[in-house]
Amino acid sequence: MAIPIATVEKLIEQFKSRGLSSNYDEIFLSRLLQFSTEALLENLNQTYRHYELDDKLFAVLLVINAFHPEGVKPSHISELTNFTRVQVTRFVDTLVGNDLVTRQADPHDRRSHCLILTNKGINFFQHEIPPMEKKVVQAWQVITQEERQQLRTILSKLLKHLAESTK
Repeated sequence: MAIPIATVEKLIEQFKSRGLSSNYDEIFLSRLLQFSTEALLENLNQTYRHYELDDKLFAVLLVINAFHPEGVKPSHISELTNFTRVQVTRFVDTLVGNDLVTRQADPHDRRSHCLILTNKGINFFQHEIPPMEKKVVQAWQVITQEERQQLRTILSKLLKHLAESTK
């Protein structure tokens, strides 16, 4: 459930009143980003559940679709999604179980396999994505194109900074 912005502000004010830190703006922005992301994913997951998916399974499925029909190795999915290899294995097991994806022997490496869409997976992208995209578009309607570009720039800058600071 999405947390109202007033609740976040109230929590920060309580934190502030106790004199625990002077970095209120950074704390507030971090919590705001966290709560916004959680609310967006919750909104999208309501749609994904109709297809026995969630945001993580959908992210893996998108990568597999991007490499269809050649296929993609699980290790490459891990690199592209920032999921661990163990997570990718579990997600792929679920997608295989739902008959959206199949494992195919890698013609260049007998020890490995590639992941490709099944006919059901192909049909999913042809017929089910448009209504799902509509839900995504609705979620972002409140933000103008100019604001989206600003947000994209700001979040990219933050992500780049965080990636560099962990090196």
